[in-house]
This record gives sequence, C-alpha cells and structure tokens, in this order.
Amino acid sequence: MADAKRDVNGWVRNPGYEIGFDVIPAAVRVVFGGVDVGESSAARVMYELGHAPVYYLPQQDVDMRFLDSTDLTTYCPYKGHASYWSVRAGGQCRENAIWAYPTPHPQLAHIEGYLGFYWGRMDVWFEDGVQVEGPREIPGRIDTTTQLKAMFPALAAQWHPSRNAGAAPYEFAPYSDELIWWQDDSGREWQARIRDRVLEMSTLRADGDANPYG
Repeated sequence: MADAKRDVNGWVRNPGYEIGFDVIPAAVRVVFGGVDVGESSAARVMYELGHAPVYYLPQQDVDMRFLDSTDLTTYCPYKGHASYWSVRAGGQCRENAIWAYPTPHPQLAHIEGYLGFYWGRMDVWFEDGVQVEGPREIPGRIDTTTQLKAMFPALAAQWHPSRNAGAAPYEFAPYSDELIWWQDDSGREWQARIRDRVLEMSTLRADGDANPYG
C-alpha cells in the first residue's frame, strides 16, 4: 500500500502555508573533518513554520567528492521528495547529513539545485570568514502567531498523531475548513473541521480572526 503522506500536495490542501528562502548576505563556508565541504556567496536560509532555519548551498558550490549518496528518501508535502548524502572526510562520517529536492513542487521550484545541511552534523560554519554558532534567525520572518498551534494549544494537543497524512497543527489557521482527525485523552477518534472545533471554544469574528475565551 502506498504511503498516504506521499500522495499529499500540501499547497493544494493549504495554499497559505509559508516557506521563505532568503539570500544570505555573506559568503558561507562549512567545514567537516578538517576540509571545506562547501563555500558559497549564493547560500540561502530557509524559514518554515515549525522548523529551525536551514542553510542551503548551490550544489556547484559543494565539494561532492566528500559526499556519498544513500538510500534514504523522505517526503515533505510542501517541498517534495528528498534524496540524501552522507559526508565523509578526515576519517569521520555523518550519515544522511545533506539532502536535496531534485524535483520540488512547482511552488518551490526555486530550491532545485540547492543542498540543505543539518547544521549540527557539520563541524564549523563561517560567514565572511567569521565563525558562527548557529543559523541566522530573523524574529518574525515567518508569522506563527495566527497558527492553530499557537492560538489554541489545547486543541492542537488533540490533533491525531497518525491519521492526518502528515499534516501538522502549525500549518493551519484557526478558521481553516480542513477536515481533520482528532483524538482525545480517552482515545476517542473523530473527524471535524478545524473551524468547527475552534467555534466550540471561541468566538469567530466576521473578519476571520479567532479569539479564545478568557
């Protein structure tokens, strides 16, 4: 049986989802095992709801001699299918530390040709020759304040852990009409639209902003 998650295009289900792919205004160099695995003046940082910022380098700026392709593949409803590489250098190895989306969804076609890096699996990162301890994180770059998980955490806690085809509560606003599976503490499972669940515990103004009861 096919994996249901792999049949879902998140942009069709949730066209208001946000993923930023910003140019980093600095030359980025990443080191592993004592060698420069990548160095680029065209690196980008991806901002996505519910995820830490991720650095991506153009593949032509990554030294592929130190990368071994693996059998691992994953699927993101918003980005598509990912392929992975392990990095080997200086007698060290980090499995599945680098990935790419060879044929991303059309809404993110601009990420094709870029390789993403798990920050913590590399040894050292530099920007313009200065060592940096973590990826750039711009407060407010992706607005999470209007997401279901932020506004109604108790409701988000009832989000069914396995029956929503990979959808997560941070992806949706409280006024969404998405039909979702829920599960309460007793184990009871049922389907209801997000908007209807929110209406059980809130007022919903005509402009679409949900306000929890005090």
